[in-house]
Amino acid sequence: MVELHYTADPHKRNDAWKAEAKAGMRQADWDREYEMSFTAVSGDLVFPEFVKIKHKIVVPQPYPEFGEHLVYYGGLDYGSRNPSSVHFYTIFDGVIYCVWELYEPCKDIVEFVNKIKAFPYYNRVKYIAADPTIFNKTTRNSQGMPASMYELFCQQGLTRLIRGNNDEQMWVANMRVHWTNAEDPTFRIFDCCPNIIREYESSVYTSMSDKAKMHANWKEKVLDKDNHAMDDSKYFLNSRPKERKKATSGLKSRWPELYKWYT
Repeated sequence: MVELHYTADPHKRNDAWKAEAKAGMRQADWDREYEMSFTAVSGDLVFPEFVKIKHKIVVPQPYPEFGEHLVYYGGLDYGSRNPSSVHFYTIFDGVIYCVWELYEPCKDIVEFVNKIKAFPYYNRVKYIAADPTIFNKTTRNSQGMPASMYELFCQQGLTRLIRGNNDEQMWVANMRVHWTNAEDPTFRIFDCCPNIIREYESSVYTSMSDKAKMHANWKEKVLDKDNHAMDDSKYFLNSRPKERKKATSGLKSRWPELYKWYT
């Protein structure tokens, strides 16, 4: 069977026909069915803002200079067979920057911790907001006693871990605030962090039929797949890092609601 793009019909090459055909359709469905996009995601994008202003969010080299005394924060989502994701963030002049990425399964805890400590500014990391499940005693230590991954990380010198907040709705709402201003987004990502860029760009909500929504207390939920980097970002953002007065000065005038959230 041969399929043709709708623009093969001269009568469909106009905005009026497209608007009528597209009425009531989700963008993802339109892209798959009419634009014949083989890369279109299945479901509604969680952050369509990211796609629209990606060129403003992703920071290419040369990266901005932040000075010698800026504080950094981390996010950690743990996985042994699936990727573990670690990113480090800083806040400069009211803008949050994601500046460093480690994205691979934690198969050897000693090696993995050493890779985290290889972050050039690790000595300035205030804390790492981590996956809450690593604080549960779900594994065993070298003596065969019940232990948590948190304890095993601490034994290797990774002692700046705090329990991350897993509130998805709060995280999504705050990301939208950061990306509301298309000309001046307040959450940006260095292009040396390709996995978090990819996840933010392609994350979708779980699908549910219209009929099912009528008989259930439907709540939008991000699809729990290929979201390790976003999870570590969520733990970090929900930890509410405190900015220094100098860093929040520009934020107060531009984003008073965001300023109050951080201070």
